[in-house]
Amino acid sequence: MRKIKQKSLHKSIAIIGEGLTEWFYFESLRQTERFAFDIKPELPKRSDFRELIKLARQKREEGYDLVYIVLDMDRMAHNASEKHTYINEKAKTKKKSGIHFIESMPCIELWFLLHFLKIYSNRTYLNYEQVKPQLQKHYPGYEKSLQFFKKTKLYDFLNKKGDELKAIEYADKLLQEKEETGNPKANYTEIARLLSELRKK
Repeated sequence: MRKIKQKSLHKSIAIIGEGLTEWFYFESLRQTERFAFDIKPELPKRSDFRELIKLARQKREEGYDLVYIVLDMDRMAHNASEKHTYINEKAKTKKKSGIHFIESMPCIELWFLLHFLKIYSNRTYLNYEQVKPQLQKHYPGYEKSLQFFKKTKLYDFLNKKGDELKAIEYADKLLQEKEETGNPKANYTEIARLLSELRKK
């Protein structure tokens, strides 16, 4: 799992994600924007949300001021029992000050794709496999693999070739539509909210 801790007088922050994509995205973010936090070297494997919540609680106990759990929602969207369990665990965890959930439906790649859209779209993608070919039109060869992530800087590429301000605008619209419609399959991403919080520190 990824642990990010700010130095000196800043608040200490842990960002916990379920896979390689999140780790490499936030690592390239740290390098590009020169954020003052340390990232432990171990790379994560895809983890169950229960493990992520357990680790988040552990990080709080270790003294981190803020912990962000970053996860994809596609798997839970198609499993009512797992989604119910997640909602209950999330409700209990949110009562614990300092732990925040950052979700993307279906996956974090939706956030990446938003960087390249010329006009706003609320097209529904049900899983990563549906987002992937659309993202590859703008990010040639993109795939969830250690080999690919090692040869590219995710954050750097997205901001040089795409438009983060547009991505933020579109992400806000998607969240607003989700809240207004209550559509359980509505696509959305909260990564922009996390970036905003990091930039406040």
